[in-house]
Formats: sequence, C-alpha cells, structure tokens
Amino acid sequence: MALHLLVGPGTWSGPMALWLALLLTYSAHAAVWTGAAALLSRRRSLSSSTRHLLWKMALFGPLATVLLAAVMSWGFERAPGDTAALREIAVLSLEEAPVPAVLDAEPGAGSSTGASAFAESPARRAGGSPGWDLLAAGAAGAAALGLLRFTTSAWLLWRGLRGRRQVQDARLLQRLERMRARIGLRHVVLTESAGVGSPLVLGASEICIPPARLAALTDAEIDAVFAHELAHLERRDGLWFPAAGLVQSILWLQPLCHWASSRFRQTAELACDDRAVELTGDPLSLARALVEVASSASLAPRRAMVPAMARSASALLPRVRRLVDAGKSRARRTASARGRRRAIAGLAAVGVAAAGLSVQVARARPPLAAGASDAPARDRGDAIAASPPDAAAASEQMVELARRERELEARLEDALLLPDAQRADTQAAVLVLELRQELRHVRAAQAWIEERFVDDWTTWDRRRGASGSAPR
Repeated sequence: MALHLLVGPGTWSGPMALWLALLLTYSAHAAVWTGAAALLSRRRSLSSSTRHLLWKMALFGPLATVLLAAVMSWGFERAPGDTAALREIAVLSLEEAPVPAVLDAEPGAGSSTGASAFAESPARRAGGSPGWDLLAAGAAGAAALGLLRFTTSAWLLWRGLRGRRQVQDARLLQRLERMRARIGLRHVVLTESAGVGSPLVLGASEICIPPARLAALTDAEIDAVFAHELAHLERRDGLWFPAAGLVQSILWLQPLCHWASSRFRQTAELACDDRAVELTGDPLSLARALVEVASSASLAPRRAMVPAMARSASALLPRVRRLVDAGKSRARRTASARGRRRAIAGLAAVGVAAAGLSVQVARARPPLAAGASDAPARDRGDAIAASPPDAAAASEQMVELARRERELEARLEDALLLPDAQRADTQAAVLVLELRQELRHVRAAQAWIEERFVDDWTTWDRRRGASGSAPR
C-alpha cells in the first residue's frame, strides 16, 4: 500500500521543490530503516558481523528506496479544491499560491489563441511558495556545504599521508604475511607514516601503521593488530567508510543519518575484533594492543573517512572490556545462521515496503474551458477518470500546428531576405519580429498539448487503477 504526501497543490515543481521532496522522502525512509535496524540488532543471538551488516543496510538502504519511490510514483498533478485520492494524504504548502482561471482553448491554425493559453496556463503562472522555496534552498546549501567539508577532509587526509613509505622491517612483514595467508587475502601493501596515530586501512589493499608504536609490541600483539586490520580489508571497509562519510557529510542535517553512520563504524570495529580473535585465538593480546595504541590515537587527528584501529581512549574502553571478558570466560557464543538470514531478510522487507512512502510536489492542473470556469476543478479530473484522453483529437491538433510551423518558417525565411529586415523600425523588421513571435507561440502550443495529453493519460490510468476499474 502506497502513501503519498502531496506538498503544496498549485505550487511550482521546480528543481528546488523536487530536491526538498527528495529530502523529505529520505527522512521518512531513514526513519523506517534505522528503526527496524535498531530493533533487529537488539537480538542477542546475532553476531557482531550481522549487526554491522544491518546498520550498513540502514545507512545506504534509504538512498536506494528513495530512488525506487521516485521511479514508482513521481509526477502528480492536483487542481485547487481536489480532495486526496485513495492512499494519499494532501498536505498544504506554507503559502498557497492562487491559480488564475484561464481559457483552455483549442489552438487553431493561423491564430495564437491556444499558444497564449499555454503561455498563461496555471503551470506557468502559478508561482512557487516562498516558504518551501527558501526551505529547499537552505537544504541545498547545507548539502553543498557538507560536500565541501567532505572534499576538504579527503584532501587533508591525502596531504597528511602522501609522504608514507613501504615498511622495510622484516619482522613486521613476516608477521603480516603469515596472517595474510591465514585470512586468505591475495595482496596487501604495508606502509608507515608518522602522521597516523593508530593502524588504519586505506583503499582495498593497504594498511598504514605508525612505525614507533608497532615496534614496541610483542609478536602476539602484532599478530592481533594485523588480524584486525586484515579483517577490515576482508570486509572492504576501506571503501565503505569513505562512502559512509560522503553520505553523512551531504545529509549532515539529518540526525538519523549521523546515528546510523556512528553505529555503522562501531559495529565494524567490533566485527573486526571478533574476526581477529577468531584468527589468533588470543583476545587478551588484542586488548593489550588496543591499550598500547590508544594513547597516541587520542593525540592524532580523527579520520572518520578511514577505518582506524583506535580513535580515542574513551571509545576503546567498551571494546577492551569486551575482549577481557571474552578472555576470562573462554566462552565462544555461536551465532545462528538462520537468525542472520531472518534479520537481514526482515530489514530488507521493511525497507522495500518503505518505497511506497514518498513526498511529492503537485503541479497545477489547467481548469476547464471558458464558460465552465465556475465549476469545481475536480470536475476535470472526474471527466478524465470517466474516459481516456482523445488521442485522435490531440494528433489532429499536433498535425495542424506542425503544418502551421512549416508555413511560418518559410515566411520567416522570405522575410529575412528583404532589404530592410536587419534594420530597426522598418516594416520588414516588424514583420520578422511578428513571425518569430507567432512561431514561438505555435511551438509552445505543441509542447503544451503534448504535455497535457501525457498528464491527462497518466491521471486517467492512475485513477482507473485506484478505483479498480478494468480497461475499456
């Protein structure tokens, strides 16, 4: 069942209004995705890897369902006075724009009456609500500011790490190679840089370490560090983290996006901790390594775009306590594969169902023809719903306008060849101006007839489907 929130009947559906509709639709979808992920992740039987996958879906899923909703049900039109149809909720705009009554006359050959009706139609003359326009402009400006911030952070990260070099320490390379073969990765590059406070992953195959910190660790602790970082590479976190940072930067005004992004990063670290313990069988060595690198990590700049092993001492405390408790108990809790599949399928089903929830900006529908302008605007919708638009009549109008267009083009070419056509305030120049103006009106009338036919057909088909009537 679809639910459509029609924002502002009669308002202008320009790029700003469509951008605002997308943001409102994303907010609705994000609420559904994050709420479902929060409920499902509370199940104790789920592994940390499954919880991370749930929050990854909650972060990126709304983007996919927003696009799906836009494809499924975009392009409503509404006349003033229309009531909401089935499965719709009409929401008034901040400032209702009055729609003037105009003639819906049929354009004829040799006259610009139909073209003038197009030029003065409500779709052209109804101005957008200043309140919605300002809100949409503010949202677009905030997104641009967030994108600039993300670009600046990426440039600073590149600048701080451009001097890194490959590690030459045979001990570190040997420990990394042993762990790489155990986890099954093909190729891993180990680099070092004084500009990092803790080991971190870059891209799909690089680990960057602070050389002084790792040199002081024992072999077991080094194995635990490399197992943790290789787990990040195994999960492609070096690519997912920048993508999450981009989404969070553009939608920084959306609090649910910050929450989902934070949980995405936290669960990624926990999943990699569990994977490292699975590979080494020594949770206490990983806990000691985390404590060792925490002091330098707290002084280094935060790099949310890349998965870092340690960001601050306060953030590491729950992870260290978790590892110490696991080392004391020696109990391994096995997660159910069936529970994992059910959780993922449940979140996916809820997210796909959210695609039926969309916020749209309704366009103004032209009123009835002259002589019936006092009738309610919904009468036109009832007439459209009763029978499909007359394709033959529209085709005849388009053919006649095309003939008129060719005639005007030929007359315009002849007028341009007159001696005084290029001089101002001459009879030939006035004739050229009139022909050009009439030619523009004819082309505008063609576009108007085509657009109105498509919109009327879409409205008829939608209302026929809503009423459950069979096609005739």
